[in-house]
Amino acid sequence: MKRVYPIVVDRGPTLYGAHAPEVPSTFVVARTLPQARRRVRAVIARRLRLTGEMGGEMPEPDAKVARALARVTDPGSGLPVDPAFEIVTVEVGPEDAPPEAPPEPDPTLPEAGRSEPWNETFVAVIGKTPQNYCGEAPDLPVCVSVGDTMEEMRRNMAEGMAMHVQSMVDDGDPLPERRRTPEEALRRYYEDPDNDPANPETAAVAERITVELRPPRPQARILNTMWRQARRNEKKFEKDCATRTAVNPGEPWSGAYASEIFQVDGIWHGLVPDLAECHDIGRTLEELRRRLRTAIADRLLEEIASAGAIPLPRRTSYTAAARHNLDSAGEGVDEFPDPDFTFEMIPVEIVAPAVACAS
Repeated sequence: MKRVYPIVVDRGPTLYGAHAPEVPSTFVVARTLPQARRRVRAVIARRLRLTGEMGGEMPEPDAKVARALARVTDPGSGLPVDPAFEIVTVEVGPEDAPPEAPPEPDPTLPEAGRSEPWNETFVAVIGKTPQNYCGEAPDLPVCVSVGDTMEEMRRNMAEGMAMHVQSMVDDGDPLPERRRTPEEALRRYYEDPDNDPANPETAAVAERITVELRPPRPQARILNTMWRQARRNEKKFEKDCATRTAVNPGEPWSGAYASEIFQVDGIWHGLVPDLAECHDIGRTLEELRRRLRTAIADRLLEEIASAGAIPLPRRTSYTAAARHNLDSAGEGVDEFPDPDFTFEMIPVEIVAPAVACAS
């Protein structure tokens, strides 16, 4: 069954980066725009096919994401279109996966040799909080869960532990050899001074939970490899876009940086996504714009003083709005455009100090 997904294609200085926001781990890089479209479509199809083979649920297109992106591409948005940033849709299904063999598993992942299902037992510590119940598996790092009742907590903990351990099996990671007893787990829990066994609100129980595991699934290992490759692709593209230019002592430079502007309790706030920790506030919009220009100039002069070069603007108001809308859709926001946000290009002019020393 085919589905229609929006894809975002962003052009850097030498590479194109493309991904489907609704399908995890689909980031690809390419040298040309047609190649980027083909590659991201093939990756989406492969992910859908592998997910289906594992019996998992395929990602359904989200109307919020479509609205978020449609608002940016709407000519009535008032944002100048950025030709280096493209939002298109692609109709794709598992049957469109390339016929060639899937990528080889990541060689950094160890092999696993089980061929029949088996059971493993771990201890879970379940405690009461003022709001609900919470649990953790001390032998499985970051394996935690919550529930409204003790029974729900046990079910959630068992499901979470099964998923956690199965992912370790699929990746070929070794399971913990030494496992705590319930008594050891409780002693560890009460080592935290905030947990008092005499206090009903912090008292806990430790129980053994047995989970059934399947033999390592090759599809899961391939999906893990694809996830790692997508992360590498994204880092490669970001590095390609992180261009800088040298500024000689006494040399003028001018440009414009995209800013996100919003109002909270009558105070205007602005931040510059291309410059880390570059933000300011103002009582009026005009005051904020002036203060942002000063903040940007100060940051650029700091960069010149430390490195002799400045990071060039990457985002436009168009791409800044698209990124903001995508993030908002992921956080559950329904209203587009976001009435609290505007996106502007803030112009700035600087003159490099007479002495620019690179450290």
